[in-house]
Amino acid sequence: MAYDCKVYDRNGNLKKVVKGSGNFTKATKDFLKQKSTKRALSYIKTMRDPKIVIKNKVRFYDKECIVCKMVFHPRQRHAKYCSYECQHKFYKEIKIREKIRLVNAGKNI
Repeated sequence: MAYDCKVYDRNGNLKKVVKGSGNFTKATKDFLKQKSTKRALSYIKTMRDPKIVIKNKVRFYDKECIVCKMVFHPRQRHAKYCSYECQHKFYKEIKIREKIRLVNAGKNI
């Protein structure tokens, strides 16, 4: 197999021209002479590009909102609230409870 491959640098200037390789043609001849299909398959697998490793699949968790008790699908698995409004409502309740505690304890705000 004869091929011409042109290699360019970052500026677009031609660096070199790679012509047909004797090793590659020898490998193809060996491939055609092989008797075993296992060897042929292993040769084909080495010529392919490596597979792209896919990370673990994203799992979606069904969570229940602390405030409104509605089931929702969070973006992060540690989410507690279904929306910003529920989060805001929860923190407002906490602040009101703290003020009530302080008043009941006899401290002035």
